[in-house]
Amino acid sequence: MTGGGRATGEILLGAALILAGLLLFSGTLLIHVAPTYSRVGPRVFPFAVAAGLGILGALYLFHSLRGKQTPSEEHTSHSSPVLIISFALIADALLLERLGFILSSALLFVLVAVGFGSRSYLRDALLGLALATVAYVTFVLGLGLQLPAGLLASFW
Repeated sequence: MTGGGRATGEILLGAALILAGLLLFSGTLLIHVAPTYSRVGPRVFPFAVAAGLGILGALYLFHSLRGKQTPSEEHTSHSSPVLIISFALIADALLLERLGFILSSALLFVLVAVGFGSRSYLRDALLGLALATVAYVTFVLGLGLQLPAGLLASFW
């Protein structure tokens, strides 16, 4: 729908973002915080994300109700990027344990880049591997968290 009309899908998306923010906020309230934390504890980032979702949802809903979100007729919608990125997320979830965090995250990076129109596969693979390796080292060695090593288990 164009020109001042209201698009139900966009209104629902704005409402869903607000609801997601509220659910995240209420879930964050359930996180136990030890008295040893001063101001920055395990609730800070979830609260920030919840606030961001709520604010973005409210803004999106406001603009959708005013009919400002719907693209004009000359803009055509392509579903292939959404399908590629959706496939990438599902593949990442399914391959995480087998391939390990680094390889599955690098594959996710490449597929999302393809979804956004990149055709530099080698560059994307190398960049994805580098970013995933830094993230893995940071989480596993720096923070002591457990992430699946997968095929690269012998290196760690």
